[in-house]
Amino acid sequence: MNFYIILAHPESKSFNSSIANELRVFLENKGHKVKFNDLYKNNFNPLLSRENFSNQSDTDLVQFPKAQLDSIINNTTSSDIEYEHKNIQWSDIIILQFPLWLYGMPAILKGWCDRVLSEGFAHQPSKNLWFDKSLLNKKKILLSITTNGKRETYSSKGRHGSINIILWPIINAFAFSGINIIKPFISFDVIRCGQIQRKSMIEKLKKYTENINNAELVKIHKLNDYETNGLLKNNISPMTAGQQKPDDFIH
Repeated sequence: MNFYIILAHPESKSFNSSIANELRVFLENKGHKVKFNDLYKNNFNPLLSRENFSNQSDTDLVQFPKAQLDSIINNTTSSDIEYEHKNIQWSDIIILQFPLWLYGMPAILKGWCDRVLSEGFAHQPSKNLWFDKSLLNKKKILLSITTNGKRETYSSKGRHGSINIILWPIINAFAFSGINIIKPFISFDVIRCGQIQRKSMIEKLKKYTENINNAELVKIHKLNDYETNGLLKNNISPMTAGQQKPDDFIH
């Protein structure tokens, strides 16, 4: 199988770096092909801006989804994003290794998503090419995440709230692009645990990847579950963390 591992941590001596590098060697030793991208080390530019689109004039109002689509159509996608697109197309499974910071991804990885999961490459809603009908619906992704908080504090009764809800925006971004999300692997409480515990976490992740192609996927609604107005059909029960009550923030 072809694996594309993406590391998003600024410290080369971090536990995240150790996880990603050990997993790379493990998968290669198992006979898999692996491509590896350390976003910080490789100075990935996470900023989505008009400078990304050479065909946009200074007087244009840049609508970024349209600009991304135009760059695909006109073959003017910037070289760094074209590199990422080729790696995704090559891969069977993408593995993202990152810490959970302030309940989200590091900014560099969010920027990677903004720029790489682009209109025309990952999705094109105007042609109904999104979610399970997307352009990347044969790909799989594993989120391998570390937290400083303890496992129980990421529960429905915990201080941080349910990890399922916290990860929902990240998961739905990949689902929007049609990528099948493997049940995340989460290493909790890494800042307080010792080397023996950290080693055990890495070994558990290695074991998890041994049968990763048959691993449980996160449940995501298919487009056919919705009415034309975007609401779930009356006979479809909500099954994701993002489609639960209450909707208290909606006025």
